[in-house]
Amino acid sequence: MSSPEQQPTPPAAPEASQGTVGEPAAASAGPVPALPDHPPAASPSRWSRLSRGAVLAIGAVLGAAVVGACWAGISLADGNRSDASAADASASHSVSPERTTDMEGPFSTDGTLTVTGIGAGLEPGALCSGTGGYSDIDFGTQVNVSDAAGTLVAVGDLGLGEKTELGCEFPFTVDDITPGSKFYTIEVSHRGGLTQTEEELRVGGLAFTLGD
Repeated sequence: MSSPEQQPTPPAAPEASQGTVGEPAAASAGPVPALPDHPPAASPSRWSRLSRGAVLAIGAVLGAAVVGACWAGISLADGNRSDASAADASASHSVSPERTTDMEGPFSTDGTLTVTGIGAGLEPGALCSGTGGYSDIDFGTQVNVSDAAGTLVAVGDLGLGEKTELGCEFPFTVDDITPGSKFYTIEVSHRGGLTQTEEELRVGGLAFTLGD
């Protein structure tokens, strides 16, 4: 009898080799997630959701608001200029009547009367009085102002006399002269009058002289 054929022995399974110190551990056999090829798309904006007509309408409203604000600023600036101009005009109107009143109302004049040749021997600036034929010229002597019709319109008087190089000088002032006459006559005591215009009286600083 023939001997039975022996079945070949299967090769032994290779044993898992143990890793040595310093060798990297085997990678995990779990699945690795795939990275996305592109970043996620951004969510659409609110403006992109609006229709073209709505966007145009909103733009028109905003433009109208800006234009209105500009016009409001210009109107306020013009209003301020108008108020300032009105205030200036009002001030000028309020001043003009006062000036007219000053020109039309009573006015004053002043000046000096010098009696020459008296006060000999006196120091300059010393008090003096009229002497001899001018004894009526002294402190308090009346100064009359008459209009063109000869009507007395104002009265003043002489101040204290003071010695000067020319003689004895007396200052005077006349207030409340009635305006409107073509000319005026100024007379000190009874020495006769000197004619002056209203403009000359208003300027003042008149200088009259008696004596040689």
